[in-house]
Amino acid sequence: MIGHLNLMTLLCKIVFLTITEDYARMGYSLSASYYLLKPLSLHQADFEEAMELCQLKPPYEVMTLSVMAGRQKLELPTEKILYIDYQNRMTRIHTAERVIPVSGGFQEVTAALQKDKRFLPCYRGVLINMDYISHVDSQAFRLINGEELPIALRNGKQLRETYRQYVFSGMGRIV
Repeated sequence: MIGHLNLMTLLCKIVFLTITEDYARMGYSLSASYYLLKPLSLHQADFEEAMELCQLKPPYEVMTLSVMAGRQKLELPTEKILYIDYQNRMTRIHTAERVIPVSGGFQEVTAALQKDKRFLPCYRGVLINMDYISHVDSQAFRLINGEELPIALRNGKQLRETYRQYVFSGMGRIV
């Protein structure tokens, strides 16, 4: 139970909202992240600062991915990558907005992402960002955009378990 409590403390932020400063000290003694006074319309800057402070997004292990697309070097934010695949001798990065064909082999392009807990090699030549998975069945991961990516038959059970552990660890975000 102690381990779960520590995890919840890390993932939970408390912001007190009141009309008086009388209990501010008590709020901070309870490890509150912020103490706001009503009405918020008079304290808009404080509210915005509190919301910025309370962002719960976990730190990413790889912030950007450097790739060559044609003759142009791109720095892609990894949080925007849905998945990367390799088809017809071409490595492609899929985002919500577009598909980017990039120079380099699949292993070369995805090497840095193999260290990032968000990315899972779900099939040969496919690396998926688990933050964008909306549904899992025995044969495929369905992404929030409706695309389905196959789950390797050989280690499908382990892949599904890895995804479940990722979600339950609190790393998975709701997009």
